[in-house]
Amino acid sequence: MSEIWRNWDRFKGHSWSTIMKTALVRLPRDVPMETLRLTNPLGPQPFLLNIPSRQQGRSIALYVFVPPVRFPDPKSTDRAPTPNTFPVVVDFHGGGFYLGSCLEQAPFCGRLSRELSAIVISVDYRMAPEHMFPAAIEDADDVANALLNDTHASFHELRRGVAEYLQNLWYLKLGTEEERKADKVLYPPLPDINLDVSRIAFSGASSGGNIALNMALSVPASLGLPEWPSPIPADYGTPIPLLLLYPSLDLRQLPSQRFRHERMPPVKEHKRLDIDDHLAATYVSREMASHPRASPGLVDTSVGLHKNAKMLLILSGQDTLWEQSEIWTRKVIAEGRGNDMKTMRYEDRKHGWTTIPEIALSSVERKTRLEVLDECIRFTKVTWQGRDPVAVMDREFGTHIEGTRPVDHGTRHSGTDGHELAELIDMGFSAACAQAALDENEGDVQKSVDWLVHKADEESPESRDPSKDVEEVNSAGKA
Repeated sequence: MSEIWRNWDRFKGHSWSTIMKTALVRLPRDVPMETLRLTNPLGPQPFLLNIPSRQQGRSIALYVFVPPVRFPDPKSTDRAPTPNTFPVVVDFHGGGFYLGSCLEQAPFCGRLSRELSAIVISVDYRMAPEHMFPAAIEDADDVANALLNDTHASFHELRRGVAEYLQNLWYLKLGTEEERKADKVLYPPLPDINLDVSRIAFSGASSGGNIALNMALSVPASLGLPEWPSPIPADYGTPIPLLLLYPSLDLRQLPSQRFRHERMPPVKEHKRLDIDDHLAATYVSREMASHPRASPGLVDTSVGLHKNAKMLLILSGQDTLWEQSEIWTRKVIAEGRGNDMKTMRYEDRKHGWTTIPEIALSSVERKTRLEVLDECIRFTKVTWQGRDPVAVMDREFGTHIEGTRPVDHGTRHSGTDGHELAELIDMGFSAACAQAALDENEGDVQKSVDWLVHKADEESPESRDPSKDVEEVNSAGKA
């Protein structure tokens, strides 16, 4: 409720029903940031940065994850930490545009930051019912412009904010606490850092996936809104990973109107659907739901999707968004962009399982969650290397799934009890590599290790050797 009272002026025009339903679904946003020590124990932990928005006098809150760095000797004239050049991932949380929080994305964003040595920006975009469409997309657009457009008002604020955060970390590493309190430690200079805009990515789950896809789309004038180009310049020359986790692509359907597969459990509380339908309608009107920015799945990807976009699409089977995602997948293929999209389907996973706290997941769900994170990292790395991530992942990891038949990557190994997979992961292999090896070798761990090593030898020189995953795991542990 605290968020509602702080912003009462924005709620005054809404019914008490809307206000109380919003208060109910917004309760998780009141969780303090200190809880991330439990949900994201390996870090890095984010810092909060506010940048100006397109509306005068208003700012956009960003939760910024910065990977570990080494600072130079304070006695030297060097001001550059190691590393001092960072790729950037911009992430958008889910929640149907009316609930959700950047904090729920912390485990995902923290791991991307650690393993990609990237700055990860989680955007606290405006939500319904206070702010209707296209408010959330406008905020995302402003953040993308702050990253890419050196004439944008927030371009320098973003970079200075990261530099000042690192400056403070540097200061805390100098001397003892007593010496700092006694002003015996000089404050270090502002570090020299760079955001590598030749390596960017956008990610999002559910409604966040809607926004992430939006960033790579240019749409024509429609329903009273002018032409709206992508914030990524048309001449941007390097591949752009889009990590789309069970995205909402067609808002013309209210939650209760979506198709429910027979494998999904029956709805126990119709009131829950009433809440979803009620609040979903406060984000976008039924007329504006047909706008391609509200429903990005309607955009013709042959002309509207950035030429360098590379998409990783994760689908969960126990999810009312499954059907519209499958329709969109076939549409993308028909429009000639199928080679730029890798689809991974998980038949028995529920919506949002990759962001649900691990304590609430089964062991199989935790393993497939790990696999998804592995593949998001792998897909991004390969894309940033300038290689074809779809072809590479199909060839190296055997996770390509033909057609629309859903496959559960977590339960297909009927001959194993999960210990074999855990053993290979402990050796440093990614979950995806380990699963593929166990499939190929009927669950035999030693044969799987030999198979993985042999596969590594067959890779091209620029390809990553899976054994290096061990070094990354060790480095993450030390960090």
